[in-house]
Amino acid sequence: MTHKLTLTRRRLLAGLGTVGVASAGAGLGTTAYFSDQETFANNELTAGEFDLTLDWQVTYTGPNGFEYVTASPDEYRNDPDDPTQLAENPDFFNPFVEGPDDVRDPIFTRDELSMMRYGVDFDELDADRQATVETQFRSQFADVPQDLVEARPIIDLDDVKPGDQGTVSFSLHLFDNPGYIWLNGSLTEARENGHTEPEASDPDTTGAPDEVATGLDNDVELLDEIRVTVWYDTDGDAEVDAGEPVLLGGNADPTANPTLRQVLALLSTGDGIPLAGDGDTGADAVGRACFENSTTYYVGFRWELPVDHANQIQSDGVTFDVGFYAEQCRHNDGGGMGAAVAIRNAAAISLAGSETADTGGSPPSALGFDVENGLAEPIALTSVTVVPADPSLTLLSDDVADPGSRYGYEVYVDASTPGYTDAAGGVGLPGTIALGSDGYSDGADQEPILTSGEVADATLTGFRDAGGASVDMSGRSVTISLTYRGETSGTTGTEVVTVVG
Repeated sequence: MTHKLTLTRRRLLAGLGTVGVASAGAGLGTTAYFSDQETFANNELTAGEFDLTLDWQVTYTGPNGFEYVTASPDEYRNDPDDPTQLAENPDFFNPFVEGPDDVRDPIFTRDELSMMRYGVDFDELDADRQATVETQFRSQFADVPQDLVEARPIIDLDDVKPGDQGTVSFSLHLFDNPGYIWLNGSLTEARENGHTEPEASDPDTTGAPDEVATGLDNDVELLDEIRVTVWYDTDGDAEVDAGEPVLLGGNADPTANPTLRQVLALLSTGDGIPLAGDGDTGADAVGRACFENSTTYYVGFRWELPVDHANQIQSDGVTFDVGFYAEQCRHNDGGGMGAAVAIRNAAAISLAGSETADTGGSPPSALGFDVENGLAEPIALTSVTVVPADPSLTLLSDDVADPGSRYGYEVYVDASTPGYTDAAGGVGLPGTIALGSDGYSDGADQEPILTSGEVADATLTGFRDAGGASVDMSGRSVTISLTYRGETSGTTGTEVVTVVG
C-alpha cells in the first residue's frame, strides 16, 4: 500500500508560528505563539548534523467538555474508541481512513514505513532505500513554520470562561546527535483593552485602561490569573497523568500553580527552563541527562483560568510565545549559551514622510525590528526567512525609486558594518533572502556585521498582496528566521521569533 506522507517538509528550523486566540463574552483574550529554535554555538557542525523537529496535540476543556482542537501530524482519522490508534478501513489497499480529525496520528516507525514501501524491514534495505525511508520518517515531523503550507492555528478558542483550560503536548525529535533542550518563551504583549464597567469598579483593578506592555512589569491582571502547569507528558496524551514528572504546577487546586507572569519570567531568563532527557525534575542544568537522538519525548504545557477571581480581568488580553532551544551534547555541558542573538521591538513602519518617491498616503507596509548581538564576538547576518501568518501576503518588494533610502531595499540592516539587499522584482513570500548578494553590482553586496553587544536597526520593506498593493502590517503576525555566523569562531546559528507589527 502507499502511505501518502509529504516528503517536501524539510526546511531550516524556524518557529511554530500561528496564532491561537481565546476570548470570553466579557472580552477576555489570550493569544499564544509557539516556536522552536536550534543553535550550532560551541559546535563545529555541518548542515544536517543536528536537527530538532516537532509534532503536537492541542486540547481544550470548556463548556462542551474535553475536545481535541488541532494536531500534527494529522493525515488520518483515529479510532474514536482508542485515539492512540488509527481507524481501520476495509479497503485492503488503503487500510487507514484518510482525512484530518484534530487528533495526532501515531508515528510510523522506520520498519513500518519500510514494510509499507518495500515489503521488508528497514535493516534489510540497501543504503539508498534506507535514505528514502529515513526522509519519509522525518517528514512526519515539522520543521516549522515553513512546513506549514498555510497559516494554521494550533489554538483557536473564542469563548473561554473561568474554569476552562487548554493544553499543548509537544513531541520532540532530535536527529543525528544527542542534545540538551530548554523550554523557553516570552511575553509578546499584554493589553488592558479598556475597562468594562464591572472591571472599573473592581477594587483589584489597576493600571491605565489603555495600557499596552511588552515587558512583564505591567498592570495587566490576566497575567496573574492564568495558572500554568508544565510536565513531561510521558504518553503524549496531553493529560497530566499520575506518575508523570511535573516541572511546574500540577496541583489539584489550580490557584496553587504558578501564574502565567511567573512562568514567562522563568522562560525568558537565559535559555529558559532546562529539560532533562530522563525526566528528572530536580536535575541541575549542568550535567543533566541528554535527550537521545532518534527518540521521541513529550512535554506538556497547560493553562487554566480558575473560577475564583473577580472582574479585574475583564477585557484583558495577553500574547506570549512558548518554544524550545537545543544544543548538541557533544562539546557542551548543559549550561547553555547564556547571551545570544535576539530580535526585539518589532513594529509596523509607515513610509509616509520618508524620503522615498512613492510614499503618498501609503500604509505602514514596512516592518522594523532591532537585532541584538549578545555573543562575545562579532557576527555576520547571512540570511533572513520571512513567513507571514496571513497567506494573502505574497510579496516583499520595496518598489521605491530612491535607493538612497532604507526603504529602497527589501532588507536593510543599519549596523556598524551595514548591509542592504535590493532583490530584483522583490521576494515571494514565504521566502528566504540571502544577505550580501542581491544580484546587483553595487555597494549593497555585503553582509551586515554586528559587533559584540551591538543593537542594529533592521527593516523589511514592503509587504504586498497578490495584486501588488501595499498592506498595512499593523497587528499582523510574521515569523522571522535570521541566520548568523560568528566572525571569530565561524560557528553558525539561527534566531527565530514570531513578531506582531
